[in-house]
Amino acid sequence: METMETHTEERKLRPTWEADQVNIAGFLLDHCKLGSRFDKELVQRVCGILEVNSIEVPSRGGYSIRAVYPRLSIAAHSCVPNIVHTIIQNDYQVQVRAAVPIKSGNSLTLCYTYALFPTIVRRELLLESKFFNCDCARCADPTELGTHLSTLKCNKCDNGIIVSSNPLENEAPWKCSDRSCGFQTSADAMRKILNVVQAEVEQLDALEPGPQAIEQREATIMKYKTVFHPRHSILLSIKHTLAQLYGRVDGYSIDELPDVMLERKAEFCRLVLKTLDVISPGDTRMRGMMLYELHAPLMFLSRNEFAAGIITQEQLKERLQDPIRCLADAARILMREDPQSPEGITGLIAQQSMEQLKASVESL
Repeated sequence: METMETHTEERKLRPTWEADQVNIAGFLLDHCKLGSRFDKELVQRVCGILEVNSIEVPSRGGYSIRAVYPRLSIAAHSCVPNIVHTIIQNDYQVQVRAAVPIKSGNSLTLCYTYALFPTIVRRELLLESKFFNCDCARCADPTELGTHLSTLKCNKCDNGIIVSSNPLENEAPWKCSDRSCGFQTSADAMRKILNVVQAEVEQLDALEPGPQAIEQREATIMKYKTVFHPRHSILLSIKHTLAQLYGRVDGYSIDELPDVMLERKAEFCRLVLKTLDVISPGDTRMRGMMLYELHAPLMFLSRNEFAAGIITQEQLKERLQDPIRCLADAARILMREDPQSPEGITGLIAQQSMEQLKASVESL
């Protein structure tokens, strides 16, 4: 661990340095009377190692803890990572796998932030917590490799979108893509918009799962549909949550949903999956969970069309192959996770559901 980066000089310039001096170093050396064994410099070095190299780990008690895995910490950062990791809660061992095929000699990369965050948020978080500016291809592209996770709509014209003129420069102005429009605004104004709307999203996240949780999220999408690109990070995060809520709360159980809501659930699942194809490709937990969510509307829509006489029995059997494939892929991805984790449990359910659905199709 002595070889791990601490960014001591940069940390000294931040208010948290003094807080650590008092609350951690001072507490250990003075209150706990460990001053004869350690000094403040060593304690601060350990604080730096934890701050820069640790990852968040869910504990058996339900709260989060920080852990340092020396081999895992060697992995570089990328906003389009090529490896995934799983923490086994029984003994806190970490398992690392390739998310996509990796050529010999290529770097192994993890995303140190949440993959669906927009560039301006990711880069500021990385600078704050990991002490570097990311200049990867995704960060450098105003459209985030075509995903539009940072893109707003221009309200000054009908044709343009608003993106950063230089995403690698934190204070670069944001401009409309339609040159005949000419609208531009400051990066600070963009941050304020994101902060205001993100605060609303956090209020939504505090709601108990139920009809109101769905209805208020749909209302928020409507409220901001003229402000953000439909695939913007904020709207996508709401749609990601709705994809999981539809079919799971009172009044919106999967067998109660009309076709229009089944199609909406499927639309949100596909939107998330399409985005993951670009920014988090391969076998990831989020992909596995979205594939599991997608199977249900596909299955019920097919059965509803058959019941209405729209498709034949043979067409039904063919259509049901799609949810079977979703379940098979979800099971393959999620059964690699900790069996006690929500993802691991979902993987087992996906495997059982796939076998039941295959048997049902064969009996038709």
